[in-house]
Formats: sequence, structure tokens, C-alpha cells
Amino acid sequence: MKAFNHYHHSKFYSLVHSDFWKFELSVWFHTIGYSIISIFIPILMLVAGYSLTTVMIYCAMFFLLDTPLNFLAKRLVIYFGARLVIILGTLAIILFFALFPYIRGGHFFILFVLALLAAVYDSFYWVAHFYLFIESSEKLEEVGRNNGILTSVRSFGGMLGPAIGAGILIFTTESALLSFSIAFLTLSIIPLLTLQHIKDKPVFKKTSYKEFFRELPEKKNFLTWFLYSIHLGANEVIWPIFIFSLFGTLKSIALVAVIISVSKIILSYASGVSTPKNRENLMRIGMVCILCIWILRLAYPNDAFYYLSILFIGFFGVLIEVPLDSSIFERARLKGQSLNASTFRNTIVMFPQGILFAVLALLVGVFKVSFISATLSLIILLLVNQYILYFSRKNLT
Repeated sequence: MKAFNHYHHSKFYSLVHSDFWKFELSVWFHTIGYSIISIFIPILMLVAGYSLTTVMIYCAMFFLLDTPLNFLAKRLVIYFGARLVIILGTLAIILFFALFPYIRGGHFFILFVLALLAAVYDSFYWVAHFYLFIESSEKLEEVGRNNGILTSVRSFGGMLGPAIGAGILIFTTESALLSFSIAFLTLSIIPLLTLQHIKDKPVFKKTSYKEFFRELPEKKNFLTWFLYSIHLGANEVIWPIFIFSLFGTLKSIALVAVIISVSKIILSYASGVSTPKNRENLMRIGMVCILCIWILRLAYPNDAFYYLSILFIGFFGVLIEVPLDSSIFERARLKGQSLNASTFRNTIVMFPQGILFAVLALLVGVFKVSFISATLSLIILLLVNQYILYFSRKNLT
């Protein structure tokens, strides 16, 4: 019995102290720190007196600046290592939150600076983050499972953050909210400094754009993210603003983020451990269900359904996002293309949203146009996936 206990204690110790679990702890602190305030940013801009059009311009600047910065982040990972790039990205968002109170001046310049800092953060953090995640999974077969675990960890942090943020905003001040956020973001750096057995600086293989996307799975996976990201922009940025326009309270926005996170926690792990064949089926189910929810949102306006739809979209979104990323990360690890995959993954998610918000900034009916755009993108996504499935089966026969 003593030997049995010693074995399990040793196994538990090595598990807790592995690079992957240290990485997870960093992600958890980071997600709480960022999500405490992130969903409130567009709302606080509106409260500060900015028009909805100006908020759309800010979002367009953020996403479009982010796109080329992903390739700068890639070069920095090669030269200085992924951990330093994550730390630089974290410092950028800390500076963003420190400058955020100055939006009350109403100057366009401060919006540009904030958009640039947010873009530096997103590109630096996520390119390095995805690279470190892929490399922190010791075996290829662990990548999918670990992706499910990590998504659950992010979702759990994403559930706590907005709830904490709403409480702070209701009972204290915006300054206290920013201080809490900065404290958690600073804490997230500490576990990264203790990683020991990870390839922080990659041995980079120069690969052309055409070579990376030469095989069908890469074309399919990244095209799926390209089209799906239009839905993300409408659902994760525009929908909370729409909810705020209906209910006019910060609690209503916090509830949106909490519901999204709760729904993602439920299925993340199961989606991560699914087989490649099952992943395709899960993704198609997710696409059809989210498309139906968008159609219902447009056709049957109802306050209760608006909140219920958030739960279902988060739930079905996991069926798309986790299997899709698991497939991308597994193939990247297999082909020795972890850094290229992380760079292209973030770029292809951000660029379509930049185009979406640039178009919305020119229009009056922001809500309806964005919701219709999300619906159309999902229809196209389903048609493209069915065509690729038919094409693949035809080649096998």
C-alpha cells in the first residue's frame, strides 16, 4: 500500500509540475485578468460618449493592425523565444488597461493607440501561446486531449472574469477593475518563467505560403476558420453591444460572457478527445445548429431567447472550435510546422473580422447587417465543407 501511494504521489507530482500544467496555470490567470474587463471595453466606450460607428472603427483598426503583426510575432518567437513574446504581449495589454481611462477625452488618437496596443497584445500573445501549447504536449496523441483541457481552463477563467468584473464595476470603480485585471495578468507571467523542458526557441523551417497550404486538410481547416470567424465577430463583439442596447446594464453584459463560458466548459474536453472522423461529424452538427440559431434570432426577436441562444451558440461552437484546432495542432506537430500553424491560425481568424468591422463602420444598420453576415458566412461554410467532403470521397473511389 505504501508503494502504491508513493507511486501515485510521484505521478501526481510530476503531472502538476509538468510544463503543460504550468502553462495551463498561466493561461488561467491570464484569462481571468483579461476577461475581467475585455467584454466591457466596447460598452465602456459607448458609455464614455463614443458613437457606435466610432466603436466599429476602433474594432476595424484593432483587427486590421493585428493581421500583419502576427508575422512580426513569428519573427520575434524565432529570435527571442515564445515566452518572452508572451510576456511582451502581456505587457502591451497591461499598458492598454493603464491608458484606457483616457478614452473619456474623446480623442481619436487615443483610440488608435489603444487599438495598436490591443493588436500587439493579441498577435504576440496568441502566436506564441499556440506555439508553446503545441510544443508542451509531450506526445502527438496528447495534442487533441490537451486542447480540450486548455479550452475548458480558458472557459472557466472566462466565466469567473466577467462575474468578478461586473461586481467590481457595480460596487467600486473602473480604476479598481483595471487594477484587478493588471494584477491577474502580472500573475500569469510567473508560471511561464518556470517552464523547463519546452522548445522555447523553435528550429524554424522556412516554408512558403503555398507549401504550407499545399495539402487539402490545411486548405479546409483554415478556410473553415476564415468563414467561421465572421460569425465570431458578430457573436462575441456585436451581440453583447446589442444586448446592452436592449437592457442598458453592465450586469446584462457580464451575464452574456458567463453564459458563453459555462456552455464551453461542458463539451470542451469531450470534443478534444474525439477521433478525426468524429471531428468532422461534430463540426457539421455545430455548423447546422449555430446557423439555425442565427436564423431564429433574426426571425423571432425575443428577450428570453436572446440569452438562451447565447448558451446554445457557446455549446455548439465548441463542436466546431475544439475539433478544428485539434486537427490544426496535430498536423502542425506531425509536420514540424508549429510556429507556422500558430501564425496562420491567428491571422486567418483576425483578418475577416477586420473586414467585417470596416464595412460595419460605413453602415447605419450595424446589428442587422452583422447578424445577416454571420448567417451567410455559415451557409457558405456548410456548402464549402460539403463540397470538400464530396471531392475527398470522389478521389478515394
